[in-house]
Amino acid sequence: MVLTRQRKGTTSWHLQPERILTRHFEQRGTFIKKLVLERAKKAGFDAGNGPDAATHVLASDCSGLGSDCMAMKRLGLTCSHLFASDVSVKSRRFINANFSPKHLVANALKRLDCGSMTGYSCGFPCQPFSRLNGRRKAWADKRTRLFDVALKTISTKEPAWAVLENVKGLAKYYPQVRAKIRAQGLTKKYVTLVVPMCPRDLLKEHARRPRLYFLMVRRDVAVKADLVHFVRLALSDICKSMPKPLALESYWLSKTGPSVSKTRHQKAVKKNEGFQPKWVKRHAKLKKNIRSDHIMKAKLLAAPSADLGLTPRESGALQIEWARRGCPNTFVADVSQNAGRVPWGISGEVPTLSCSGKIVSFDSSTPNTLKLVSAAEKLQLQGVDLSRVTIPKGMTELDMAKLAGNAMHVDIMALAMMLAMTMVNWNKYKLGSRMRTDKTDKH
Repeated sequence: MVLTRQRKGTTSWHLQPERILTRHFEQRGTFIKKLVLERAKKAGFDAGNGPDAATHVLASDCSGLGSDCMAMKRLGLTCSHLFASDVSVKSRRFINANFSPKHLVANALKRLDCGSMTGYSCGFPCQPFSRLNGRRKAWADKRTRLFDVALKTISTKEPAWAVLENVKGLAKYYPQVRAKIRAQGLTKKYVTLVVPMCPRDLLKEHARRPRLYFLMVRRDVAVKADLVHFVRLALSDICKSMPKPLALESYWLSKTGPSVSKTRHQKAVKKNEGFQPKWVKRHAKLKKNIRSDHIMKAKLLAAPSADLGLTPRESGALQIEWARRGCPNTFVADVSQNAGRVPWGISGEVPTLSCSGKIVSFDSSTPNTLKLVSAAEKLQLQGVDLSRVTIPKGMTELDMAKLAGNAMHVDIMALAMMLAMTMVNWNKYKLGSRMRTDKTDKH
């Protein structure tokens, strides 16, 4: 891996001499596009459909690291970036360095009218609905106002298509979601499909990230067909035909490369004499139900865990979870969680990435393979091609870990956007745009 300077104040990472992941990502984008268009042709869609024939103007709120723009490039579609918004300063710096939107704001609630758009995306905050958040407040959380902003933007600007994303925990609140969509008048204006998608299940990727995607297509330009049936068959085709990804080791960076370091340095906890943390008792209780030979085998991970900078609690949680699963050859776990609820995966599966997650991976059949997954490697697991992005100067490991935890998976986003764009009859959209322009000129 080579670190090269692009321009003053920025840094770019290039994988040399062979850009294996770059070719891999490009091939998967082409494959997704091909399968969706083939399914549209079989469904007898109007000849006017076809995202390649359109000039796309993309806009987004809660933009994260700009997965929508990356997805458009991966699909081979050209677009101009109208506006983006994100409360995170680091996200805005990343977006500005890579996509240069015409308007970039911090607060979507205060965003002014920025012009017309072809497509719109928004990954509104998931904390109010996430099952992992024990203090979730649902609609009482002020952050849910961004969902209202997204719906109002779609209702006002009337893009040809829109994609919204959130966690599967939102399904519990479907009645309120439908009520909000109806209140903005979007039921009459748009066809809305709610599709659960996960890169692990659909695209055979390594990372799990189950999410709900709202695919919205304007009714007056939508293809006249059974869109629900089309989406169901298109996802089935992709699930059956998608080639397997590269081995998990292909996503790891060189040990001498940038950003391969400890995720964060935890502060030492002052202990009083005789003090025993709660996790010590919890670990002892869990070990009683595990085979003794598995416990003895798991103790071999203690020394390598300390070398990685894992705390005793994290190291103990790793040992317990590995022993509970029968000591499989390959194992990936998020040790930031308490033992007993540690997200884990085997056979190359990586648990859902979070902002504060601490992912540890190892292969027990090969010595000295215990590693802490860096923030840059998390970005690659999210489908980000590091050889094609610019990392702003001063971006720390923790900043990049938060970007990866908040990001939408690029390939799944490409699939969701491709489905939405394919359901648009672009001949009708162009005709409607010309008619609106003529009326405006006369007025």
